[in-house]
Parts: sequence; C-alpha cells; structure tokens
Amino acid sequence: MDLLKDNVSKLYFKFLVAAMGSAVVISIYSFVDTIAIGKSESEAGAAAMAVLLPYFAIMSFFAVLSGMGGAVLMSQSFGEGNVKKGRAYFTVSVSILALLLAVFWTVSITCKEQIFRLFGANDAIMPKVLEYGDLIVYCMPLFVIPNFMGCFVRNDKSPAHVMAAVISGGIVNIIGDIVFVFPLHMGMRGAALATVLGAGLQTVIMLLHLFKKRSNLRFVKPVDFPRTTGVVLLAGLSAGVLELGTVVISTVMNNQIMRYGTEAHLAVFGVISTVAALFQALYGGVGLAVQPISSANYGARQPDRILRALFLGVICTASLTAVFTLVLELAPVEVVSLIMTTTPDVVAATPRMTRLFSLWFVVLGFNVLGVYYLQSISRSRMAMFISILRSFALSTLLIYTLPLGMGLDGVMLALPISETAVLILTVSYILYIHRKIFHPIHVARLVYTDAYTHEM
Repeated sequence: MDLLKDNVSKLYFKFLVAAMGSAVVISIYSFVDTIAIGKSESEAGAAAMAVLLPYFAIMSFFAVLSGMGGAVLMSQSFGEGNVKKGRAYFTVSVSILALLLAVFWTVSITCKEQIFRLFGANDAIMPKVLEYGDLIVYCMPLFVIPNFMGCFVRNDKSPAHVMAAVISGGIVNIIGDIVFVFPLHMGMRGAALATVLGAGLQTVIMLLHLFKKRSNLRFVKPVDFPRTTGVVLLAGLSAGVLELGTVVISTVMNNQIMRYGTEAHLAVFGVISTVAALFQALYGGVGLAVQPISSANYGARQPDRILRALFLGVICTASLTAVFTLVLELAPVEVVSLIMTTTPDVVAATPRMTRLFSLWFVVLGFNVLGVYYLQSISRSRMAMFISILRSFALSTLLIYTLPLGMGLDGVMLALPISETAVLILTVSYILYIHRKIFHPIHVARLVYTDAYTHEM
C-alpha cells in the first residue's frame, strides 16, 4: 500500500471499509449492551446506560488525545521520508498515554460514585449504574489502549489489522451479552463482563502489531521531548475534543432532561444516545479514512490527492446523513422498541424527542469530517477551535438557554442549532485555506516542517 502513489479512490475505500467496520463494532460494545440491558432491565437499565455514556467518552478522549495527534504527525513524517522522526512521535505518544492512564485510573477507582452522580445518576438509578460501572472502572485501560493503538496501526498501513482486532472483540462481547444476561441471568454485571472480555481480546490483538516484521512502530529517543509532547498534544487535542465534547454534552443533556422531563425521557435519551454513538462512530470512520491519505500527501506536497480524498469523504458523509436522518424521523418508536422494552410513558415520550434530536445528524457528519481533515493538513489550532465551539461553548450555552422558553423541546433542539452554526464556519474556513495552501505558487514554495510552522 503506497499512500503517495496508489489510486486515491482505491486507497480511500480500503481505509473506509476498515474504519467503518471498526467503528461499527466499537459501537456494538455499547449498542448490544444497551439492547441486552434495555430488554432485561427496561427503563431503569436504559437510564443507567445514559449515565455511563460520558465515562466511555472520557476513555475515548484520552486515547484520541494521546494517539491521534501522534499518528497524524507520524504519518506526515513518513510521507516526508523521515522514519526516525515518525517513530519519535510514537514514543512520545505512548509516554503521554501512560501518564494519563495512571492519573485517570486512580481517580476513577477512588471517586467512581461521585463521577457517576456528576453524569446525572440519582439515588433511584445509582444501584444499576454501579452494577455495570464497577467492572468497567476497574478494567479501564482495556478500553483505552485499543483505541490508542488503532490510531497508529491504521497510519502504519495496517487498517485490516485494526478491523480484525475490533471485530474479534465485538464477537466476544455479543456472545457474552447473549449468554451472561439471559440464560445466566447476570443482568447488568453480565453485560459489563462481556464488554470487558471483548475489550481485553481487542487489546491483545492490537498490541501484536508491534511484533510484526513490517511494523514501523518502534521506540526511539526523541530529540526534544518537551517540545515534541506539546506538538503531539496540540495535534491531538482537536480530535480529542470531539470525544470530550460527548462527555460534556451527555452530562449537561442528562441533567437538563431530568430537570425538564422524567426518568422515561432520560431512558429514551439513553437509547437515542446509543444510536447517536453508532452514527458518530461511522462519521468518524469517514474522517479516519481521509486522514492517513491527506496527512501523507500533505507531507509529500501533493494537493490533488488530498482534495480527492476530501471529496470522497464528503460524498460518504452525505450518503450516511440521508440514511440516519430518515430512519429516526420515520420510525422513532420502532427504533426505541428494538433496543429496550418500552412502557407507555416511554412510547409517549419517544416520537417528539427523537424527531427533534435527529435533526442533529443533518449537519453533524460534515463537522466531524471537517475536524479530521483540518487536523490532517496541520491546521490543528483551527480544528481545535471548531471542536471547542461545537462541543462546549455554543452547544452548552444553547442547552441551558433554549429550555427557558421551550422546555424539553429546547434541550433537544440545542445541538442541531449549534451544529448548523459551526458548519457554516467550518466550510468557510476550509474554502479560505484551500485558496491559500493549494495555490500553485504557494505549493511550489511551501516548506514542510513541524505542525507549529503550519498554523495560520
């Protein structure tokens, strides 16, 4: 596989199949758990899973923060022909992850109940949250390491290895859910055990890539460790904020729904959130398919190949958007009923909540693609600004202010409105930056160094 010479369309679809397959199976971890719990534990179990979603997002944040930036920079370095420099980025990224894991794991174990209350748990659903969450907390590294390694293995021209690891773990998770939750009647603890076993297998398979002869992932001594650490974190923060934004948005949404609605509304949101996580993962898969091609060709100064990869990403995003929005708009009750055992209160709450929230998907995918793309061409600061705006500043402001006049409808419309405003900014900036960096004169003169020198 040659990222600089092979046909872009063929390369893109190789990465897309692997990334989408991985995205689907990663989402199945929570998706199958939610179905098993929703069917066995009904409303209380679904509400508990809504509370646990931000914790899973935090784990993804640490993996992406330390992994995605280093992987992008590694790929750009390989494109420049500087293998040692690329390996230095890998080494520094592993060091960052080790530190983050040590701190977060300790805090999680000692303060897990306080963390779950912050995410929206009350006394009524806390027992269900702890039934599932205890084991997840104690085995937290098994969920972080595979996502981290996936960033580098994919950029090391082995997307099929990532897909094999994720699919293997997903199969174990599905089988475990079927066996532990129903025949063995282990409830939420059984679902948690199945998830941990799947994540453990995925971790082992991902790490095996390090021992392959053709693996470029080697540890070397970085020339300037502090500065390289800063470059890696800056490059990874924009994609990491996408994950951290899920934490903030889910937490704020959970608390606002409980303020303006009932536990039935939270249960419906728990189901919608699980579906949304699947959709976001697929959108992320589109971005991950674009990123290695764009990064390598940015390092090699080949703008035509970069633009071709972006065009394919836009087409895939538009296709997914049409499907996702139509499914939730046309069959909201059917989707929720598929995932959990419904009560009359849940059925009554589902149609309006789901249809309002599904408007989010009309624009979400394009913003996710935009962040990955800007990151791949070393526009990390702008990618980070866009991520912060959509994941924290504007969305949180609207989630708190719109309900003052619109009640629960305002909570559900906050994300579609904020995402639309951010999309206008994202598209405008990409068009502006293309006129600059892809101008023939600029391309001929451009000198590529580190991410810091590429910022606007």
